[in-house]
Amino acid sequence: MRPPDNLATLKGTPVAMAIAGVLIVPAMWAFLLAPRIVLAVAPFTGLLFLLSGVHMTYRSRFSPAEAMWSFVLALIFFGSLLVASTTSLVWRMGRPELHGAAVAVAAAIGTGGLLLGYLAERRRLSPSKGGIPVALMPIIDLEQHRLRPLPIAGSPPTMGRVAFLAALALNLPLLLQLNGLQRDDVLWLAMPVLGAAVTYVLTTGIGPSLARIQALRALERRTGQRFTTSRIEELNAMRRGLWLARWFCRADDLKAAAPASAGLKGARPRR
Repeated sequence: MRPPDNLATLKGTPVAMAIAGVLIVPAMWAFLLAPRIVLAVAPFTGLLFLLSGVHMTYRSRFSPAEAMWSFVLALIFFGSLLVASTTSLVWRMGRPELHGAAVAVAAAIGTGGLLLGYLAERRRLSPSKGGIPVALMPIIDLEQHRLRPLPIAGSPPTMGRVAFLAALALNLPLLLQLNGLQRDDVLWLAMPVLGAAVTYVLTTGIGPSLARIQALRALERRTGQRFTTSRIEELNAMRRGLWLARWFCRADDLKAAAPASAGLKGARPRR
């Protein structure tokens, strides 16, 4: 878990996360659950994702422990998309007795993709030097216990990729139908594409990220120190400009770092 290259994009994260929790995640279960259940679950998932977005914007250190929580949210989001890609086909067939099998297929595909990416990354991280995986050395600063925001292979999905998949899930069937395809053809084409896209993200992004989180957590336990992002000062400077910072930010983060020349301010020059 690393902060976005453009830290200003964090300002809109709470709203984007809330929309995902209220609209997208519950909607993906509409083919399986009764409407009243979907509507009852939406406030809870919305609140969960909203609080996570607020934490990311105002308080996150982008540490390995926080990355584990982001991993859980990613499973909820992408797992819901994967369930929709299978249960929608059963719904279109008019075979409600196959809903259980559709969920099992989605779980098997998701678990398989996640496991493949996890095991591949574990093998990549196995060579180590001084107890540190060689592949992670470019991002680790042991002296300051910081994580450099360098892009590495199998990085977790960005908000842009998440938004793209959400748009694909919600709009692709409509776009295909507007271009002359029948409703049945649209579902049979769009949903497998969605399932394949989600599986690709699980295999190349989410699974490898879990292996890296475990490696970094093991290193934290060995050193007795927790890692934070090396851009924490930039983050805090950005957060001090947010109008809700005084209520949501940590007290220490709101304190501006004193310049090194502060002690010389007001001193009279010697003649």
